[in-house]
Amino acid sequence: MVDSEVHLQALSRVGRERGVILRAAVELDVSYRRGRGRVHVGARRSPVRDARRVLELIRQAEKLGGVRVVGLKGYEAQIAGVPDRDPFTSLMNPVARAVKWFSRPDVARKREQVAERLRREGIQFEFFNGGGTGSLDSTPRESAVTEVTAGSGFYCSHLFSYFRSLRLHPAAFFALQVVRVSDPGLVTCLGGGYVASGPSSPDKLPIPHSPPGLQLLSLEGAGEVQTPLRLSPGAPRLQPGDPVIFRHAKAGELMERFNEALLIREGRVKDRVPTYRGLGRCFL
Repeated sequence: MVDSEVHLQALSRVGRERGVILRAAVELDVSYRRGRGRVHVGARRSPVRDARRVLELIRQAEKLGGVRVVGLKGYEAQIAGVPDRDPFTSLMNPVARAVKWFSRPDVARKREQVAERLRREGIQFEFFNGGGTGSLDSTPRESAVTEVTAGSGFYCSHLFSYFRSLRLHPAAFFALQVVRVSDPGLVTCLGGGYVASGPSSPDKLPIPHSPPGLQLLSLEGAGEVQTPLRLSPGAPRLQPGDPVIFRHAKAGELMERFNEALLIREGRVKDRVPTYRGLGRCFL
C-alpha cells in the first residue's frame, strides 16, 4: 500500500535491485471530512483524497521503474468499524447512525470520481478494494468497487454483534483457565488481555461467553497477567483448573496471540491450523 512518493521510491529501489516489478496499491482516504479537515471522522490512513493525487502517484511509479500501481483501496472505517447498537456506549448509537447516513453517499462519490478519472485517462486497474465487515450491506452496491474486505465477519468477534445491518453467528472463541479464587463470588483466570484496536472502551475487551453468569470487573478488566470475573448468583461454582470460554472483540487479537486454531465441528476437533504467529511470523 502506498500513499506518497516516499513509499514508491522505497519500493522502486528494492524492485530495481532485485530485477523485479513490485505491485502496489494506492490508499485513498475516504474519511468524512468537513471544514478543510477541521472535522475528520474515520481512520487517519492516507493523505490521498482525490483523483488528481491518485493519478500523480501512478505516473510517478511509471517514471521510477521497479514498481507498478495495480489497484486502489478506500476503507470507510467510520462506517465499517463503528457499531450502531453498542450496549456499552448506547448513548452514542444515534450519533454513529447519523455519521454512517452522511458518510455512505460521500464515500461512494469519492470512489466513483477516482475510478471515472482513471478510466478517462486510459489507466487500467486490477481492483478497487473497499469496505469491511460492518459495511457489507452498502459497499458492494457501488459500481466502482470490485472487491470487499471482511475480516471479523468470518469469526463474528463480539464487536460485530452490535451492528444493526449484520446478522452473524459467533464462530471463534478462546479459553482461559481459572487459577485462583480470591474472594467468595469471584474467580481469577490466567491471562486474557487480548484488547482490540480503537479508542479504549469496554467494547474493545473480550467478554466471557460460557458458562453464563460471568462478568469482568470494571476496575481490572481483561489483563495481560490475569482476568478476574464476578459470578452472578446463578453461575456455576468454578474451581482452579476449570475453563472459561471468551469471545474476542475484533478478528486480529487471536491470530496474534496464539500459535494455532482448533477447527471444531459438531463438538469435535476436526483440524489444527497454524496462525501466522504459529508460522513464526510477526507482522506488527
